[in-house]
Formats: sequence, structure tokens, C-alpha cells
Amino acid sequence: MEKQAFIRACREGGVAIEAALRELDRSFHATLYRESVRLLHDGDSAVDVVQETFIKVWQRCALFKGESELLPWVRVILRNGILDRLRRPTREIPTLEDDGAMSSELAERLAELATERVPTPDDELRRRELAECFERCWVRFEQAAPAHAAVLTWIVEDGLDNQAIADLLGRTPGATREFISQCRKRARVHLAEWYALALGTETSHEPT
Repeated sequence: MEKQAFIRACREGGVAIEAALRELDRSFHATLYRESVRLLHDGDSAVDVVQETFIKVWQRCALFKGESELLPWVRVILRNGILDRLRRPTREIPTLEDDGAMSSELAERLAELATERVPTPDDELRRRELAECFERCWVRFEQAAPAHAAVLTWIVEDGLDNQAIADLLGRTPGATREFISQCRKRARVHLAEWYALALGTETSHEPT
């Protein structure tokens, strides 16, 4: 849907905005659901967050000024909903069999955020061993610090810069830089086993 058409529908309200929301749902539902289920590791929760997102889109449609495209604007609303869920004290523990398991490529790129040196093994068996170890470590990271893991994922997958993260979190640029630094530090702690395997060293450091 063109953003100008959405703006006109917002102004008209009534039937026009209802039709616009249905079109947005048809266009964006699959994309929003995939992002939600990847981070929440639960299909029902992902469906709920997407539904809540479209309710908020309806509530906030008058605030859309067309300064961005529609999908990025809707995804900001979705991500705030995801963060709200991740910050709740009780979450179901994800498993490596979940649909949201990250790819090996994403795992490598996320690891690069936490350290300047990331080994690249040539042996295929070793790469698989490292990928499986990374998955285990990342699941622990998601369990212990889900919001931190989500922010790192968005930085890597969508290239969100500090300002975009600041807008998402509602923090100042300085506070956002500190938060992202904390995300990387916490990732290093939970990826300690992976680093030890990748670097051929041993560690007794356990994530807390």
C-alpha cells in the first residue's frame, strides 16, 4: 500500500481506514510474524504481538506523517511490542528446534559485534561444530537477556544505527551507546564456550 493512500485513509477514517488496515495486514503479516517468532520462539505469542501491532497502528494512524515508508514505521511498533514481551519476567525457554533458530551466517555476524577477532575455520566439520556450539550459547543468551539479544539481532539483520535503536528504546544517544556496549559485553559472557572452542582454548567462565 502506498503511504499517501494510507495517509488519506487515516484522514477519512471509518470504512477507509478499515480497508487500509486489512491491506496492511495482507501485505505485512508474514514479515511481521517471521520477525516475532524468531525472537519470541513461540508461535502463539508471535501471533498476539502482530495482532497487537495492528491495533496500535489503528490507534496511531493519525500520527503517521509519511516521513518513512509504511513497513519501517509498522516494524518500530512491532519491535516495541516484542521488547515489552521480552522484558516480562516469565518467558518460555526456547529450544534449538524452534523456527526462530538463527542461521550460521547470522551467528557469525552477531559474534563479530562482540569481538574484534572471529576465527573462520576451513574445515566443514569444525564449522558445524562451531555453529552448533554458537546456537547453544545464543539460546542461553536469549534466556538470560532477551532484550539485549533482540537489539543485537536488529543491529545485524537490519543495520539499525544508534539513532534508530535510541528511538526504539526511548533513550538518549549516550544512554543508547552504553546499552549497546552492555549488549556486546553480555554476549561475550554467554558466548564464552564458543570463543574457547573457536580459539582452541579452555575456559571455566560460566554465564551468569
